[in-house]
Amino acid sequence: MRGRRSGLALSDRASLQPERVLSPSFIGRLVRQARLRRLALERGEQAQGLSLGDLLHLHGQANMPVLLIVLALITTLPVAGAGMVFSLGIMAWAWRWFRRQEGLSGLGRFEGLQMSPRAAIRSLRWLAWIYLFAMRSLRPRWVWLHSMRLRWFWSVWVVLMALIIFLPIPLGNLFPAVSLLMFGLGLLTRDGLMLVLSLLLGLAGLSALVAAAGWLWRVVASTWPF
Repeated sequence: MRGRRSGLALSDRASLQPERVLSPSFIGRLVRQARLRRLALERGEQAQGLSLGDLLHLHGQANMPVLLIVLALITTLPVAGAGMVFSLGIMAWAWRWFRRQEGLSGLGRFEGLQMSPRAAIRSLRWLAWIYLFAMRSLRPRWVWLHSMRLRWFWSVWVVLMALIIFLPIPLGNLFPAVSLLMFGLGLLTRDGLMLVLSLLLGLAGLSALVAAAGWLWRVVASTWPF
């Protein structure tokens, strides 16, 4: 990480236009990075891992939607403690986004967290697929959902999803993490439909979590009556 500017060290004016990320050249770059790492593993060579700082460095100066997408993506990877650690980063993101501040001060201590080579390949492929989907399918619509009057609601929503990710529940982070990925894409492309779908998916995951907790309580209560 030495000798280069961290993707987390953003000024208030730093920005990354959607056209920069949602372009065939950038998506192809992610695919090539994943392919090179995969070929190194197949040849028995020592493939490099990947950190949060590395992912953001690939984006150049990443804006707030990209930061959320990357943070949410990392919480889905099999990295010990990543969900709990980066859920705190997502909460910090929500606070700064609510206040219309770029960057995510305080997250620099986490940027060196290394993913395994296989997790790195998976994350690069997923990012390429996510951006390809956004480039082909998403567009500005329902832009009134991006109103500043609703920003407090969406900030609370992001914090709620981050709290669920923080809980040590097996596979409990999947629905909220994907919900946040969709939310980040909605912000990146100004597609209000993605914000609504993010809300619906998150509510579905929350309902399933509550139903599972109720079922578990009934099993415990029937086995060990109080």
